[in-house]
Amino acid sequence: MSIFVSLLLIALIGYFWGSIPSGYWMGKLLKGKDFDIRNYGSHKTGATNVRRTLGNGPAIIVLLVDLSKGLGPALLARYVPIFYGAGWGIAVAGLAALIGHCYPIFIGFRGGRGVMTGAGAALVVSPLAFLFGAIIGIGAIATTRYVSLGSILGGVTYIVCGIVFVFLHWVTIPEAVYLVLGPA
Repeated sequence: MSIFVSLLLIALIGYFWGSIPSGYWMGKLLKGKDFDIRNYGSHKTGATNVRRTLGNGPAIIVLLVDLSKGLGPALLARYVPIFYGAGWGIAVAGLAALIGHCYPIFIGFRGGRGVMTGAGAALVVSPLAFLFGAIIGIGAIATTRYVSLGSILGGVTYIVCGIVFVFLHWVTIPEAVYLVLGPA
């Protein structure tokens, strides 16, 4: 199979996996078919808006599902040879999952911000960058109580790690591309 076909397949898998609207479905499950989480709070489908609107329990479930939406396609690309795509499969899978989460085909292309989906892929790309991003992001949230600030600082940490780690040869160029483009 050609690299192009391999990357196209993992991009499609990543996009459709990322498009699973867990926060949207959680709202429907708990509040009924006429409820749309995007009409409340931040108007997004992610765990933060679910927490504000539906509570901690549903938010934890949505957070874990959203994390898996980045983790799953990236793991497929890393460990299933057909999806490896000369090393670019992981970056393509992660970016496609992010696009799917932010612009899900199943609910009219209006989704979440992609923080946890991006973190899931980052965990596969570079566990060390994930750890640094999580420490900085969670630390910022804990000290300021602003989830958005923690998300931004965690994303900036991924970008810095991507740039530094590629020069230290701790990540490949495709992995660094994901760490730099994913948060953007």
